[in-house]
Amino acid sequence: MREMGAIRLLQELVRIPSVNPALPGGTGEAEMGQYVAAFWARLGLPYAVHPVAAGRDNVIGMLRQDDRLPTLLLEAHMDTVQTEGMTIAPYGAECREGRLYGRGACDTKASLAAMLGAVERLRLSGEHLPVNVHVAAVVDEEVHYRGVLDLARRIREGELAYTAAIVGEPTGLDIVAAHKGVIRFYIEAGGIAGHSSEPEKASNAIEQMTSVIRHMSEEAVRLRQRDRHPLVGLPTCCITEIHGGRAPNVIPDNCRITIDRRTVPGEEPMEVWTEIREQLLALAERTPGLQLSVSEPFILDYAMETAADHPLARQLAQAAWRGAERGRVIGAPYCSDASKLTRVGVPTVVFGPGSIAQAHTADEWVDLEQVAQAEAILMDVIRNWQA
Repeated sequence: MREMGAIRLLQELVRIPSVNPALPGGTGEAEMGQYVAAFWARLGLPYAVHPVAAGRDNVIGMLRQDDRLPTLLLEAHMDTVQTEGMTIAPYGAECREGRLYGRGACDTKASLAAMLGAVERLRLSGEHLPVNVHVAAVVDEEVHYRGVLDLARRIREGELAYTAAIVGEPTGLDIVAAHKGVIRFYIEAGGIAGHSSEPEKASNAIEQMTSVIRHMSEEAVRLRQRDRHPLVGLPTCCITEIHGGRAPNVIPDNCRITIDRRTVPGEEPMEVWTEIREQLLALAERTPGLQLSVSEPFILDYAMETAADHPLARQLAQAAWRGAERGRVIGAPYCSDASKLTRVGVPTVVFGPGSIAQAHTADEWVDLEQVAQAEAILMDVIRNWQA
């Protein structure tokens, strides 16, 4: 049996288009899922295919030696963002000057390749391992998290059980033990349309929205006065979009803004949204003419935290130091699949090769040395696992 190794696996993964179908040019993850399933079949190892949506399946492969042993989950997503505007061949997987280029190379096919490569080499070595390993390649991380949500449901219902989990994302071989969550929702102000030559006969929704914008700006300042979380810092709140008006000579009867509120560990997103909504409704009551509505969140994700001294974080940090002189335990401002796993009781950290600064870029690339190091670090953790 020919051994592939993480870098060869990464080349083959990047050559497979897997743009999330909710994004422009979306191909879906079907071909990626088929490749991963074939990988497990080639190794003679069991795997499960879990349908999540039409043509979109999670694939979970299993390196199992003893059902009495704990099981470590390695998880990475198969989907990527769109390729529009890229300055390189998105599926070329070209290697030059120590880098591999292509859509998904960094986010996060490099992590998946390192996971598959580590399992392949351990399988071919035939050595006894102190832990069982599952590798879950999941769909839809870039939009709705449906892949990991299906995985979390199976864990919650007892179909699957894991002692700990490592979620693959580009962390530069550091260990993300905490990250922020996010709530996004709309605020709409209503008015009465009229001709701009007689504005006194109308009610200007854009002007009404100014009091809401002022309130949300003050909320952002209040958040900066909170105590900082030791790993992820402060919660944030910002206005990211504004839409209003129909024509240059019409008083607008509607204005809508989008709010992006980042939460920190310890904050429940729906409690945060409810508090903001109540504040805004109180503002409307005391502001003459202000008519507003607050939508339910259209994006909601949770903050995540695993203790920095948890055995998982400690063992991974030690392995990363041995393998690459990296492995700081840090926090991140972005979201990941990890939060859904911690919500169902699985201690989880985020780890992988590459820099988040390269994710989604026009010339996306990953450092090949880090890919090889990630593969070796994961093998080290599995070989030396301690409960």
